[in-house]
Amino acid sequence: MQIIKGKVTWIDIFKPNTGDVEALKKHHDFHPIILEEILQPSTRGRIEHYKSYLFIVYHIPVYDPQTKTSRKAEIDILVTKNSFILIRYEQLEQLDAFIREVGRNPQLQKELLSGDSYLALYLVMEEIIKFSLRQLRHIEEQVHYVAGEIFSGREAELLKNISYIKRNILDYRLIVRTHDQIFSSLKDVGTEFWGEKSRVYLADLAGDNLKITQSLQNYFENIESLENTNAQLLSAATNATVQRFTVLAFLFSIPLFFIFLSDNEFGRELISTSGIFWTTLTLIIVLICALIYVFRKKKML
Repeated sequence: MQIIKGKVTWIDIFKPNTGDVEALKKHHDFHPIILEEILQPSTRGRIEHYKSYLFIVYHIPVYDPQTKTSRKAEIDILVTKNSFILIRYEQLEQLDAFIREVGRNPQLQKELLSGDSYLALYLVMEEIIKFSLRQLRHIEEQVHYVAGEIFSGREAELLKNISYIKRNILDYRLIVRTHDQIFSSLKDVGTEFWGEKSRVYLADLAGDNLKITQSLQNYFENIESLENTNAQLLSAATNATVQRFTVLAFLFSIPLFFIFLSDNEFGRELISTSGIFWTTLTLIIVLICALIYVFRKKKML
């Protein structure tokens, strides 16, 4: 537990335990159920407004390169009029860097802790939103990669990439689906809790969160369009392959007919005549070559 005191007391708890809960219980009038809840991550993001504090459960999307999709990481926030308590359950690179900077930068401490507690909430949530936007970059890069390779003739490979991207976007959406509601509620209950002076900051958070929602929607629409284009190209390539096999089957049917002809008495007598055999064979070869030329000219081979 890290504690920094100013007008607002900053408390950072990493992987909370019963000792952390007991320390909070001594100095704050938090509900026992909430203190019990912060000992482990929650399944549902939300904001709860109590008489003397706010409780926020917030899920952050984190890209997992092993599964090639986003998973959720949780932070909990307890904020009173004169304290800000951040509870983390795992390391998150950008947020961890910000917290380390808070610990060693007096100027940042002053900015965070010399005003009202909503300023600390605002600055921390800004960092969290920046982290979420950063997590969107890999989706943007993957969409751009597919867009650049869509006409490369690797439709089957791109189909797999597109499936991974769509799954990632859908998983990301599931994680952040409560965020619009959380920030909308925060603007209302926060204004009631801190007064009108906090509204502009809390409204700004809602606006910044909207960037995530809009970016996700744009990426989803782009990848769906690319998926449709890739499906059309894959269908065209499949049809062309089937067409080539059909043409080749037709060409091979000509010598097969000649072989079939040799399997009956009339055919054997006809082929046994040397002149007729070579004339027939020459005609077959010429016919096949002529058909190959015609099919190639019509781009069927």
